[in-house]
Amino acid sequence: MSDTVLYEVKNDIAYITLNRPKKLNAFNLEMSFALRDTWKRFENDSEARVAILSGKGKSFSVGVDLTDGDRKMGKPWEYHEAYPLNGTDLFKPIVGAVRGHALGLGYIISVTGCDMTIASENALFGYPESRAGVAQIPPQYVPYMPFKIALEFMLLSWKGGRLMSAQRAMGFGLVNDVVSDEDLMNKAENWAEMLKKVPPLFIRSVKYGYYTQTERSGRKVEREYVDYVLPQELSEDRQEALDAFINKREPHFKGK
Repeated sequence: MSDTVLYEVKNDIAYITLNRPKKLNAFNLEMSFALRDTWKRFENDSEARVAILSGKGKSFSVGVDLTDGDRKMGKPWEYHEAYPLNGTDLFKPIVGAVRGHALGLGYIISVTGCDMTIASENALFGYPESRAGVAQIPPQYVPYMPFKIALEFMLLSWKGGRLMSAQRAMGFGLVNDVVSDEDLMNKAENWAEMLKKVPPLFIRSVKYGYYTQTERSGRKVEREYVDYVLPQELSEDRQEALDAFINKREPHFKGK
């Protein structure tokens, strides 16, 4: 197991911790794949009823590590392997405990990926992809927000722009509670303890119903693009077809 994600179970609660504190828990592919595998481990762990997801150090996560070599070698969608498949593959509840920055992929996982999100009063949410020119399908990432606020968030929520405070995020229903930094984990544990009192099959049915019925068109479009269109665009056969067309020869496809 990778040490970029820590996993520990105590009193039926799985403590899942992003563990790249020197990088402010920025996601490289190793951490993305490790978190993907951790969600599977949690769902199948008979000793764990609820998960608390947090980041080690002073920030939850600043998103994808744009300085890492993975960014050049990996494919953009591979980082989203870290996203929990709530309501389809993952039915146990997840409580997010967010302090410091939750940006980009960190925002996606802490807000739209966790069933409940508890934020420290020092938490800041943002989506700096606009500054980096990273193409997105916005509707997937801004549920709950009014139209104008969603546009502001997608375009201006970067350092030096308008990062969203925890208090403002709570006003839009992006988080469930805002507490002092010292009380963050205690409050997350309180929510986890409450969730332990709800029958697991009831939670399963609620998660299935809510997540399948509220799937946004943007998420559906992205999934279909990632699953069906982009692999074809990046395939050897696509390059072979283009080369054959340009050079007026018969193509030789390999099915990959």
